[in-house]
Amino acid sequence: MKQASGRTLLILFLLVLAVGVGSLCLGSQWISPVALVRSLVGQGDDTYQMVFWSFRLPRVLMVLLVGWGIAVSGVLTQGVLRNDLADPGILGVAAGGNFGVTLALLTFGSQINSPWFIPAVSMGGALAAVGLVCGLALDRQGANPSRLLLTGVAVSAALGSFTLVLSLNVDREVYAQALAWATGSFNKADWNYFVVLSVWLGLLTLIVLTICPLMNVLRLRDESVISLGLNVFRWRLGLLVLAVALAAASMAMSGGLIFLGLIAPQIARRLVGPQHLALIPAAGFVGALLLLTADTGGRSLFAPIEIPAGIMTGAVGGAYFTYLLMTTKG
Repeated sequence: MKQASGRTLLILFLLVLAVGVGSLCLGSQWISPVALVRSLVGQGDDTYQMVFWSFRLPRVLMVLLVGWGIAVSGVLTQGVLRNDLADPGILGVAAGGNFGVTLALLTFGSQINSPWFIPAVSMGGALAAVGLVCGLALDRQGANPSRLLLTGVAVSAALGSFTLVLSLNVDREVYAQALAWATGSFNKADWNYFVVLSVWLGLLTLIVLTICPLMNVLRLRDESVISLGLNVFRWRLGLLVLAVALAAASMAMSGGLIFLGLIAPQIARRLVGPQHLALIPAAGFVGALLLLTADTGGRSLFAPIEIPAGIMTGAVGGAYFTYLLMTTKG
């Protein structure tokens, strides 16, 4: 079983590498593999050098990181809620981030100059939304997964309505900025974002991998977990914080990306099984592969018109979600 999982992870890694190379070549301006290698070693044409180092490479790396972070967050969310059809957005991460961005744009408008401002308010809105969900879902017995799920749906719907009301009161330029974030776009990817996100996701992923055995136990019924001497509420809350941190950091850099946190863990679970030590990296690779494919297709299929990655993942995720509903029994 471990050898089979290892082979699967290796195949997924090679697929990500192959799609990454293809993504570096494709776009409004084609870069041949030979020119790509020459640009990589600093011997290419000046135009290709600029396109490769300033735009394509940081964007591809950012997409890979965001796909990894949202997918791993999806695994944690499904574990906390004990529901394989859950994703980080259901806890209010995407809705809270979108609300925070729209509120900030309405308040400050064109005065926003820092490239770090939008990600910061996005993460703040996401964390506040999840905090509200947890506060409303808590009772004397702690946080019941079903109660968390239903509260998250309600809070997300309410925040979506408030965001729509706010967006009706902004000018066209500000509304365009908010809409670009909400649909999931990597147009502003650069090396600064990549460095910060890689450090953040690297530390969080390391923490997640060290507690994989515990996550396997927490998938059991509460009575079984308590009989092993574990504090169910405390550990579920800790996993929830990790899931929110991963999703909020990832979506803060890219905007709303729906369904990715649902379908990547689903596919990975079918490939390597439910054991988290293999499931976590498998889901990360699948999420990175799906998002990179979506972003590459969105900016290449209809060039020079670009379709945001969030719309592409939403279309694919919606179709896959419908398939799951039609084929899942019980």
